Amino acid sequence: MFLAVWTTLTALLTVGMGYSLWGDLNGGTATATVVQVYSQTAYTVSFVTDDGTRCVTRRKWEASHTQESETFQVKYSRVLPCDNVRIADTGPLWSIYLTPPVLLIAGIAAFVSTKRQEA
Repeated sequence: MFLAVWTTLTALLTVGMGYSLWGDLNGGTATATVVQVYSQTAYTVSFVTDDGTRCVTRRKWEASHTQESETFQVKYSRVLPCDNVRIADTGPLWSIYLTPPVLLIAGIAAFVSTKRQEA
C-alpha cells in the first residue's frame, strides 16, 4: 500500500516538475529595475516579460543590487513569470528537477520488487 501511494505521489510530482521545467526552459529574460530596497538582500524589482506582462516582485536577491533604479538581467518562467524569476546568470536548478523522477524510479523498482516477492 505504501509503495503504491509513494509511486502515485512521485508520479504526480514528476509531472508537475516537468511542467515547471518546461516553463523555465521556455521562459525569457528581461531587464529588472530595483524599485524599493528593504535591506541588503531584500528588495522589489520591476520588469516586463516578452508578452507585455508587467511584474513587480519583492524577494531576497543577490546583495550586490541594493540601490534604487539599478538594473540587472533576470530570467523568468512561462509558468507564473512574476513569481518564478531569478537572476539571469544563474543556471537552471537541475537537481530540483531531477529529484522527482529519481524518486519515481525508486518507487517503481521497489513496487515491482515487492510484487515479485509476493508471487
